[in-house]
Order: sequence, then C-alpha cells, then structure tokens
Amino acid sequence: MSKKDYYEVLGVAKAASQDEIKKAFRKAAIKYHPDKEGGDETKFKEANEAYEVLSNAEKKQRYDQFGHAGVGTSAASGGARPGASGFEDIFRGAGFGGAGGQRVNVNFDNLGVDINDIFDSFFGGGGSRRVKQGRDVQTSLSISFEEAIAGIDQKTIQYDKITRKADGSMERKRTDFKMKIPAGINDGAVIKLSGYGESIPEGSDGDLLVQVRVKPHKKFIREADLILSQESITMVQAALGAKLKVDTVEGSKTLKIPAGTQPGTDFRLRGMGVPHVRGSGRGDHIVQIKVEIPKRLNKKQKRMLEEFGKSGKRFF
Repeated sequence: MSKKDYYEVLGVAKAASQDEIKKAFRKAAIKYHPDKEGGDETKFKEANEAYEVLSNAEKKQRYDQFGHAGVGTSAASGGARPGASGFEDIFRGAGFGGAGGQRVNVNFDNLGVDINDIFDSFFGGGGSRRVKQGRDVQTSLSISFEEAIAGIDQKTIQYDKITRKADGSMERKRTDFKMKIPAGINDGAVIKLSGYGESIPEGSDGDLLVQVRVKPHKKFIREADLILSQESITMVQAALGAKLKVDTVEGSKTLKIPAGTQPGTDFRLRGMGVPHVRGSGRGDHIVQIKVEIPKRLNKKQKRMLEEFGKSGKRFF
C-alpha cells in the first residue's frame, strides 16, 4: 500500500514554513494521540513520520525531489537499525533475537557451549576472556505521568532472582530494592542496575534491567521535552481578552489571553515542560487555545450578534 503524502498528512502546503509545519504537527499530535480518548494510533504515527521528515531541512529537500524513496522508506522493512552494535546481527536467525526485538537470555552452559569460545572465533581469539556473570533479570515498573516529570527519590520494586547465600549455596528468593527514578524519564526507558541480577557459584552477579512504563495523563501529552495541552475559552474571551487559569505539572497557573486571540493559537509556558534527563534545564509547556462557539443563543444575544453583523465589520 502506497504511503500518504507527508504534506497531506499534516495538512500543510509544500511551501509551508517550519513554524507552520511544527504547529500542524502539534495539532495532529493532540488530536490523534493514542493515549487520549478518541485518539487514532495509526494517524498519530503517520503525523509523527511526516514531521520527522518535513522538520529536517535535508530530508525535506530529498522528499520534495524524490518522494518517499528519497528519505529511505525502504529502510523500515528490514534494514539495519542506526547505531546497532552488530552483535544482534551475529545471532539473528539463530533463535536468540526474541520476538518483537526483546532480548532473550540464553544459558550457554546448559547447551554445552562456552560463550568465550564463540567470541574468540568471531574476533580471532587471543583476547582476554569474559568474566563469568549471572543472568540479567528483567522487570517493569509503572509510574504516573507526574512522577515521570518530577522524578522519584526512592521507589521500591520487588523481583525474583537466584542469589548466593552466606554458606555459598544458591536458592531463588524475592528481593526488595529501592531505586531512584530520574526526573524526565520517558515511557519505555530501561534503567540498568549493574550487579543486582542473578548470582552464579563462581563469578559476578548479573544486572537488573527495569523498564519504566508511564501511565497516560487525562489532559497532558508529552512530545520529547514538551508538554502539550488544550484549554477552551468563549468567543467573548477570545475577542475581549481574559485571564485564564490553566493546569500544569507545577499546579494551576494564570495565562493572559490577549484580545483578538484566534482559535488554535499556541501559548508557551517556558521552563514548565519535561526536565532534561541528561543535563540541566527543562522544556516548555505549550497550551493550545480552543474557542467554543455557543450552540444556542437567547434572543438578546442573537440580536446583538445580528447588529454586529450588519455593521459590516469582520472583527470585534
């Protein structure tokens, strides 16, 4: 099935500016985000793909000249992922890759194979042999949207692992562990805790891999280091201006709406978005204004609007 035109997906002209492209994407992200009630995951992915190309000057130029072929759409159907270490390709097809790209722990000891011999055969041998290590343990942790933004100093998790007892024997047990969740962590991120995995009789302990799942928020949507939300105002507030109380992750804030504000206008609350996990600072919170048009008017309201319409003026 042929891909849709990226400009058509975002609803912008080919000559659209970067600001227009960005604004169109934000509008589509808010409308179609799958975490939102009534969202559409397919259209959200289409909008995200279109924005990734059109927001990049080099990719946009290739797309304008060659279409989808110019931006490597074929790479999505079997090409190597950028930045792959190559180790995944070594074992691909041997049953070690796992479904959906997930890692599968293989016990080479049970197979009668020395993993060091495998790596020696690949790299010519002669190198230092790998220290024996226990299996890694994988678990998941669910946190709220607010916890992901603010971070958590101590979060207790429980997981099962094989551990070494004081007398040197091995027995599976449930382990409690307190870990720190950094502010700004994203949904799906994996935190690696070295040495907290399973033990083996002779060798070091494996690692603990914690996948963080962030629950969707009923009002906020995250896009990289931005937080996006919508607020509704009346047509009178849009025309005359108003002070509006808006929700943020830092609590309620007052937003000044200038007179003549148009539907779809974005307001930026600087420094109130997602903290940068690596480094200082944080992103912004973008509030998109939606102007509500009344469905019913009383006679006085209707007469006032009719009089305004007869004046010949287009704006209040």
